[in-house]
Amino acid sequence: MKKTKSNFSNCHHGGIYSVKDSKVVKIDFSSSINPLGISKNVVKSLIKNINLSYIYPDPNCIDLKKDILKYLDCNIDEIDNIITGNGATELIHYFSSAFVRKKVMIPSPTFCEYELASKRNNAKIIYSQVKNDFQIDSEFIVKNGNNPNNEITTVFLCNPNNPTGKDSIKQISEILEKIDGKITILLDESFVEFVNSKDEKRYNHFVNLVKEYDNLVILRSMTKTCGLAGLRVGYAISNKKTIEKMSSKIISWNVNGLAQIAARVALRDKRYLKSAKKIIETERKKIFSVLKKNNKIKPVATDVNFYLIEILGNKSSTELTNTLLSKNNLLVRDCKTFTGMNDKFIRVAIKTPRENKELFRALEKAL
Repeated sequence: MKKTKSNFSNCHHGGIYSVKDSKVVKIDFSSSINPLGISKNVVKSLIKNINLSYIYPDPNCIDLKKDILKYLDCNIDEIDNIITGNGATELIHYFSSAFVRKKVMIPSPTFCEYELASKRNNAKIIYSQVKNDFQIDSEFIVKNGNNPNNEITTVFLCNPNNPTGKDSIKQISEILEKIDGKITILLDESFVEFVNSKDEKRYNHFVNLVKEYDNLVILRSMTKTCGLAGLRVGYAISNKKTIEKMSSKIISWNVNGLAQIAARVALRDKRYLKSAKKIIETERKKIFSVLKKNNKIKPVATDVNFYLIEILGNKSSTELTNTLLSKNNLLVRDCKTFTGMNDKFIRVAIKTPRENKELFRALEKAL
């Protein structure tokens, strides 16, 4: 890892369209989404309701919001505490338009859309480099956030963090408890439902704190959890006043009708989500058991459905990424474009057993 130095100009994402010829990609390990793909029940509902494409969707997503509340089963009981978006990314930008001023604080490395949204709102970014164990530096964030000379209005937090895969529940809790309540916090929990936790309360831990902390906004993505990347559905939870401010920025009919239907069916398909979590947990153990035997790389422990690989040899992340794609048609995420990272890391999604084995074989040859 290197000292945080940003030459940020635009966001770089994974996915098959991140390469020149998308048809070359056989297996996409660069997109950290549900390894089971889209639920069969969702597919059936889309086919059944395809004619509804002719009708304008509900601009307020009332039924979807009601189903989100049922799914979460938390202490939030009114849909006025929820805003839905065309993916979580759209809501990051609505949030920024409503709350980002002067200066913001962003851990690095993390999801680049926080930087892009802040830049578009003419804010200066103060970076907080993660520690050597890739955990968020809560002490740095609290200390600098509470310094009035820094004029920080907003803090962006991703937990579990992308691309490190670390669940920093202890550090996030410390930030919430100690930071100035005037600073608005966006806590992106797009991957929280993939966390390996036997405690079911873990998934709603911070959602249940929304009533306690008026400066807290929780962001969730159905893209990752439910495999709806192409349909784009996300939501945020906060107090009513904050949701109203974000909603004032919203574009009419921002979540299309089929996306709303797919999301509602996906939320009810608990067996599908349970199966995905089981595969991820099982495969995570297998993956690290195999990769730790390769002395040319170092897998970084993860809490979710993706992981970092540190390249110990002479190859760069770009060279390895290009080799895997050209020789094996496998796409991984080159992490050198993340602020605060160098050219020695790639990010890999946990897929099905067959797909993971194919990556193992390809890595052996590529290294």
